[in-house]
Amino acid sequence: MRMTFRRLIGDLSVLGVVGGLTACGGGNESVGPNAVAAAPTAMSGVLRVGTAVEVASGESGEKIDGAVFTVNGREYTSSQGQITLTEAVALTSEVRIVAPGMLERRTLLREPRAPRFALWPQTSTSGMDEAYTRAIVYSHPEGAGPLRRLSRGTTHVAVVPSEDLRGEEEMAAHREAAERVTAASGGQVVYTVETQRPASGVYVETRLARENDDLCAGHNILAFEQDFIRSAETVRAVIVYCDPKSARTAVVSHEMGHTFGLYHSPDSKELMYAFFDGHGAVDFGARESLEMRLMLQRPGGNQFPDDDRSVGATGAGGTHVIVCPGSAPPGESGSRPTAR
Repeated sequence: MRMTFRRLIGDLSVLGVVGGLTACGGGNESVGPNAVAAAPTAMSGVLRVGTAVEVASGESGEKIDGAVFTVNGREYTSSQGQITLTEAVALTSEVRIVAPGMLERRTLLREPRAPRFALWPQTSTSGMDEAYTRAIVYSHPEGAGPLRRLSRGTTHVAVVPSEDLRGEEEMAAHREAAERVTAASGGQVVYTVETQRPASGVYVETRLARENDDLCAGHNILAFEQDFIRSAETVRAVIVYCDPKSARTAVVSHEMGHTFGLYHSPDSKELMYAFFDGHGAVDFGARESLEMRLMLQRPGGNQFPDDDRSVGATGAGGTHVIVCPGSAPPGESGSRPTAR
């Protein structure tokens, strides 16, 4: 049974999941994509002796005991989810955090604020594991690649169907897809269907294929999604439906998942599975949703397993395309996701 958006957010709040999810970046991973930072604990670019550093789960927000926190060659071990610096540490110093059940975190101290580090779990009761994270977050059509996500600070995405997609069925499918991705993100990013591009902010245009859309010429291609990115973060996207019927089905929700930054799931029972035959999932599952909420805690360009040391403040722009077939090409296994 599908859970309503309001009920989902209420349940997540009771469990402490929404409150425990934190923002992207290293050294001050606070709650929410636009969270207000804590009071500064650094002067002249240095964290002072006695500064408390918190280590917590990115999934639950619970503090982690026994995490080994290494900075400038000095190791600290967290007690009650906290360590206290015994030496002053300069900003931009490299940090390594190893904790039971968590992916190894490599980052930099970037902000002159009370540091809080949220770690990405290796496994979860949702069924998520390290291999799944690699497949759905750190895969690209050409192979392994960095995390790709919506531009940092994004809390709203406008979805703008073209004129020929504003029939009753098509608009209903788009609104339902917007509600699904909003709920899956825990309400941290709200997708809405609009009839005009916004003056600013991230937006997604959807349209039917044109004669010059060569990507639709492949075997049973239902749709493709194209991101326009800057520093591995999406500033706008386009969804093209090669098969007009796809604009009235759960393919719309699948493509919206790509705009968020998800790649293809290796599980044929999930919405983000590469091949859509009309008999799979129509909504995001628990582990797809968890990955989406964890992604909001990291900057675009984060490298597997969890390393954002090379992420800069700005970067080159570009495009990223994922093609979504209805079935595997002849002679290929349906269990192998394909995209290009």
